[in-house]
Amino acid sequence: MTILIVGSGAREHALAATLARSDESPSLYCLGTHRNPGIEALCAEPITVGDITDTVAAVRAARDCTADLVCIGPEAPLATGVTDALEDAGFPVVGPRQEPARIETSKSFCRDLLHRVCPEAIPTYFTVTNEKEAAAALERLGDAYVVKADGLAGGKGVKVAGDHLHSREEALAYCREVLADSSRVVIEEKLIGQEFSLLSFTDGYSCLHMPAVQDHKRAYADDRGPNTGGMGSYSDSDGSLPFLGRQDVAVAQRLNERVVRGIRDQTSVPYRGILYGGFMAGVRGPAIVEYNARFGDPEALNLLPLLETDLIEIFRAIVSGTLDRTEARFTPAASVCKYLVPPGYPECGEKGLVLDLPEEWYSPPAGGHTRGTDGETSPGKTSLFLGSAALRDGRLVTEGSRTLAVTGTGENLETAERGAESVIDALRLPLTHRRDIGTRALIDKRIAHMRSIRSNPLRVGVLGSTRGTSVQRLIEEAETFQIPASIEVVITDREHAPILERAARHRIPSHFLDPRTADGTRKPRERYDRDLVEILNRYRVDLVLCVGFMRILSEMFCDAFHERALNVHPSLLPEFAGGTDMDVHAAVIASGRDVTGCTVHYITPEVDAGPILVQSSCAVTPVDTPETLKARVQTLEAAALVEAVERFRALSFSDEGARK
Repeated sequence: MTILIVGSGAREHALAATLARSDESPSLYCLGTHRNPGIEALCAEPITVGDITDTVAAVRAARDCTADLVCIGPEAPLATGVTDALEDAGFPVVGPRQEPARIETSKSFCRDLLHRVCPEAIPTYFTVTNEKEAAAALERLGDAYVVKADGLAGGKGVKVAGDHLHSREEALAYCREVLADSSRVVIEEKLIGQEFSLLSFTDGYSCLHMPAVQDHKRAYADDRGPNTGGMGSYSDSDGSLPFLGRQDVAVAQRLNERVVRGIRDQTSVPYRGILYGGFMAGVRGPAIVEYNARFGDPEALNLLPLLETDLIEIFRAIVSGTLDRTEARFTPAASVCKYLVPPGYPECGEKGLVLDLPEEWYSPPAGGHTRGTDGETSPGKTSLFLGSAALRDGRLVTEGSRTLAVTGTGENLETAERGAESVIDALRLPLTHRRDIGTRALIDKRIAHMRSIRSNPLRVGVLGSTRGTSVQRLIEEAETFQIPASIEVVITDREHAPILERAARHRIPSHFLDPRTADGTRKPRERYDRDLVEILNRYRVDLVLCVGFMRILSEMFCDAFHERALNVHPSLLPEFAGGTDMDVHAAVIASGRDVTGCTVHYITPEVDAGPILVQSSCAVTPVDTPETLKARVQTLEAAALVEAVERFRALSFSDEGARK
């Protein structure tokens, strides 16, 4: 298979390296703005240097190499209609056509479309065409505003009140500057929270989602200095980020899917390529900051080294409209990417600095493109991607912008960050970088900030053997951010338990933990519970809820989650302790009781004897059957579980977010 890559930066180097390790052994070609030696080492011929926004040049390059597929990396070719020209000439393209790509190339188009598709997820905004309108918009928004150039600005066209703009006069001056070259400026409400990115492969109908990533735009440590194209980024091993709840990622995924449908409805053209959603996780869930129409740079440098599925398989499904028949698998590892830049970047990065970097460091053989600090190939450790660097008279030199990206991967963020830094130290290049990206200190600041605006959300794990009906209300209120909780995982001891379907509908990770060994014998209770605790700890669960979990938990489990595990029981304990499900309701009716209810209590080794946290009651009528009584009690259980989670959080955490 022959593939033409359009673009020659670090993102395209990562794309080339990922495509090169395909089992299909593709022949790679590149049309770029400069001869990136990292890409060129993976290509069948030298890079064709030219104007990547020129539609004629792009079609000529595709014809010259008889491309079976074209992959467009940067946004500029999308803006000029390169995809349209290539597709019209008969070449399948990964990258949206010009009209759908306006989701990135026009901020006003993006906001107007989002206002129709998902108005609850966007800030108040104004599209202005002159200084008078700009002044009125700024007056409406007060001191919390963001000013955005309508068109492309290389990631540097957004200025935020308090960060870049320190007065109304500065904001108006920036509006005048933008309006001198553009007909529109978008001014919108400043969002408060933590930004993250969620990228999705899409064929215009289906989406395959990638792990969440956080980019660092500011040039200097501690998020100071001017905006850049991105100084680095990180992703965590669970596909989320340490400061996010599981529902943040689920909401972002749904928003990407809605936007894909909205673009198709608005433009009548399916969006084929990578949709990059930029989100702000705030007090009421994720809001949309922006959309980009391609792989992010540096986000691609985090994600592509972790991709297990053959990228060609995904690209082929995108262009054929069959993405629903494949999957995107990622290694469950953390990744930390750090960009090395020349002195003076971003204002005026120094050009021509010689980089003493042996070729084998950035262009090892296909399939072994990662490197350890000892210089030996070490898959899964550290990857190097060349960006704004070129060969001059046989020497690798800086071109003035982001020069080289180093991505470390590992089982956790600490390992990944340490791997990236060790390689950077070994390189000894005359470049600078942000050492704080991916560090525990910086990530803890993100976590503390989210706790301060979200009242420290609980991470909840659910154990269930049946339908889990009573947990539905808790799931819904958590997903709509009505309560400070996140359902992180569902675990069951029954392979086909209906609660697994509930988890899948809400995109909650789920696990069937088999109570039997490979030879069919029953596992000892403590062995099973050790595995249970290991999974719950993996998801960093604060609180465990047992909802129809048909197992008695061991003393070992009760010690591991002492005063952090709750059970919901379908009676007013201590009455009818030890009974389960329909048997309890039948026993209540047989006893002649005129009142029943439910109890949420702490789990202890003694069954149904732990301290009670919440109880709710209802009447038993003369015509009740076990089935009608169960339905009424389940309604109580749903409300009681929500109340129990709120009470537990209030009892367990201080106002500062630390456990009491």
